[in-house]
Amino acid sequence: MLRPGKLKTARPRAVLPKTFDLRLNQNEIFEIDRANLVFQLRSVQRAIDESAEEMEMVALERVFVKSVSQALTRTSRKLYAVAKDLKNLLRIVERARLPRPERSNRKSRPRPGSKRPN
Repeated sequence: MLRPGKLKTARPRAVLPKTFDLRLNQNEIFEIDRANLVFQLRSVQRAIDESAEEMEMVALERVFVKSVSQALTRTSRKLYAVAKDLKNLLRIVERARLPRPERSNRKSRPRPGSKRPN
């Protein structure tokens, strides 16, 4: 327990965990980020797809009045469309590669020995 006036300090020779390894290069960082995003997109897409299926099943069972069942069917179709869009985005992210550094737009210099136009 801390007492008033006392500072909380780390123990001498304590090894604090590193949260970021400076030895990682840009490609490794990109791959880690891409893998995390793929996992998140896949999880969200799967959850939406399962929810749409559940709504559709409840609507088909006609548990509720007709207007509610129709609303559930419409919503499930919209959710299926969102899941399809996420699946397409997932494919794009899976194929993504680290962009190459852009070259500066300098005007090219004439090569030595080349003739200049008159």
